[in-house]
Amino acid sequence: MTENTLTCIGSAAKAFTSALLAVLITEDKKKRGTLSWKTTLREIFGEEFRLTSDPVVSSHTTLEDILSHRSGVGSADALLMAQVYPEKYRDVLRRRLILLPKKGQLRGQFSYNNLMYGLAGMAAEAIGGKPYFELMREKLLEPLNITTAVLVDNLDYSQPLTSKPHQMIKGSVKRSDPRFYRLGPFSPAGGLCLSPTDLTKWLYFVNTLGTTPSKKRLVSSFDFMEMTSSKVALDFLTQLGFSLFDPYPQPSYTAWYGMGWFGRFYRGSVDFFHGGSMFSYNSVVVMDTIKQTGIAVTVNGLNPTILQLDLYPLAYYLKDLLLDKTPWLNKTTICSYPEPWGNPFFRPPPTQNVEEKYVGETGEFVGVFGHTLYGEVLVTDNNQSIDLKWGEVMKGTLYDRTNLLSFRLRVDDDVFSVLGSEIGDIKVVFNQFYSGQYNNLEITFQGMMEKYNFSRDVEFNFFLPSQSTSSSTARLISFTTEFCPFVLIMSILVNLFNRL
Repeated sequence: MTENTLTCIGSAAKAFTSALLAVLITEDKKKRGTLSWKTTLREIFGEEFRLTSDPVVSSHTTLEDILSHRSGVGSADALLMAQVYPEKYRDVLRRRLILLPKKGQLRGQFSYNNLMYGLAGMAAEAIGGKPYFELMREKLLEPLNITTAVLVDNLDYSQPLTSKPHQMIKGSVKRSDPRFYRLGPFSPAGGLCLSPTDLTKWLYFVNTLGTTPSKKRLVSSFDFMEMTSSKVALDFLTQLGFSLFDPYPQPSYTAWYGMGWFGRFYRGSVDFFHGGSMFSYNSVVVMDTIKQTGIAVTVNGLNPTILQLDLYPLAYYLKDLLLDKTPWLNKTTICSYPEPWGNPFFRPPPTQNVEEKYVGETGEFVGVFGHTLYGEVLVTDNNQSIDLKWGEVMKGTLYDRTNLLSFRLRVDDDVFSVLGSEIGDIKVVFNQFYSGQYNNLEITFQGMMEKYNFSRDVEFNFFLPSQSTSSSTARLISFTTEFCPFVLIMSILVNLFNRL
């Protein structure tokens, strides 16, 4: 990896989507417009817009709500991974969001939701009148002189300066199939790829609260600080996952989420940070706008990489150096972390917990099961076993029939090698038996805690009508790591600004 190698930053790209909307808000205010973080989605998309069947959610959800993961809307990450919606049908997806389930109350709790960032990208398109990435390039990337950025769907893996994803498949390191690295309408949630050199320009933008190297202000300081300030308190389990308590030598407390940024207290400073994982691509960005420091760590390594165990400790170490404090981690403990303070964490490769392939009568199961939002599932006979396919890539064979209705899905090896650490065990249940066949299909992704229902009598078509009614210095360090075997290549960017 070099300073010009393109790598993907996963969900750390959420802050880019929030920043794009901040630029649009700042521009509108200069024209004495009314656009703000409090603008509702219905004001942007029109009175016909529906988000779940709840009229309160549909009419009152704002840009701030979807960017801070407090919409109360259920997630649909399996929809992303199955690749049901190509990019060109993102407007179809938006018109069918009335069918999304609720997970909680609007503004009631933090609930991470990639689809809502996809919706934020569509909102930017509606406001700016251009496709998402065209707006991103015009309003944000070009003013910052970021020249290498591209969405992962358009990444050219044949180029020597493109970082290639890899997976461990049956004990061997192999290149991943790039067809799994397509986000479509979910791209605003984590589809941005760019070089380490260009990442340093992003760190400068954040540390200067929205200005370019030429001192042009793209975002008002007020609207920028709105992005990083607390919008929703984190639940205890989320806090526990990101924080450090006794017996760790230095406490770290992650307490809130803003719009594209987590917020935490660490060694007397306030940090804004976000990690990102897209299978073998992983990243962490940590900012301290008061002390004018920024850190970005990107890794292209073997899946699964666990950010809290693999990248955040390194970010703590670098942050201590920038604060002129003695690091509590060193070359040894970074790799043994959480030892010696916590129990060792066993990192088994993802496995499919299935035993016996179903062989028997298939006629009552086979057919096409549909859902107006979630797409269609094709169930077919394969020499008296049952194959299942959902979207472009989610496919496998049914195993372990535990009763008349329930199976486990053994995903094809090429699919599981990439998606396995995310999707976990998959349970498939058939029900509603009449006319000699099962008429309903339920798929549960236990790793993501998501459930999807499909029926024979529902047709999925992209053309069906929707069901809705009507001055600084930068240091760049690139190296191949020798002390942590789970990482192939690491690029670390440190942007250290003159202290005020």
